[in-house]
Amino acid sequence: MSEYTDVYEAQFVKNLRLYSALRKQIKRRIERTLADPYENAEFLGDISGKLNLRGCRSVRVDRNFRIIYVICEECRHIKDCQFCFCNGLDDKTVVFLTVGPHDRAYALK
Repeated sequence: MSEYTDVYEAQFVKNLRLYSALRKQIKRRIERTLADPYENAEFLGDISGKLNLRGCRSVRVDRNFRIIYVICEECRHIKDCQFCFCNGLDDKTVVFLTVGPHDRAYALK
């Protein structure tokens, strides 16, 4: 059982519907992420100067699909995190921002 709770941004829910063929794989990855959000996760920063993803993490669903999320206990300590949705949320919360193919996910679309 996970000690982390999950929150889903509107973009994540929209993309989950869009990529319904991968829904089972995505849900399995979410369960593993909630069990330990730091395991096999890439800590993100600036990507090519285009988008500041500092404070976010990324995990693979498959070779080209990614889930982008923030962990509230970590996000609170990053000054310039643009995606801090953690106000009013418990430290043991994972906020899932988006899911999709690598390029779209990192563009948060």
